[in-house]
Amino acid sequence: MKKNITIIVFLVFGLLIGWFLPDLFTTNDSKITSENAEKIVELMGTETSFGVKGNCGMCKKTIETAAMSLDGVINADWDVNTKQVSLVYDSQIIDLISIHKVIAGSGYGTELVENNMDTYENLPLCCKYDPNMNVKSN
Repeated sequence: MKKNITIIVFLVFGLLIGWFLPDLFTTNDSKITSENAEKIVELMGTETSFGVKGNCGMCKKTIETAAMSLDGVINADWDVNTKQVSLVYDSQIIDLISIHKVIAGSGYGTELVENNMDTYENLPLCCKYDPNMNVKSN
């Protein structure tokens, strides 16, 4: 009889540990989801803006797509009126000159890197901007 009570006590104790043990090591506050991780990186990311030559909404799409194609670029937004691209990027993953180069490679010159002329020649007519356009940072 004493042996049966001991076994029952160990079984109950084992079930309780198995049930509560995972909750002892995790809380809702400490769980990091991929959405939270992106917000953390965005908050900790480097923000900058620089001039990129272009004319229209098609230019905007191409410039932003080129920048976003790089690992480490979190957000890219090119303003048609100001000719400035605003970026959030992780400087531990990508350096700024690489972002300039990929945008220039898509046919759009930046304030630091001239455009790829072969790519520029293949842009739609509305995207062929004035090569002498001034696009310095504000």
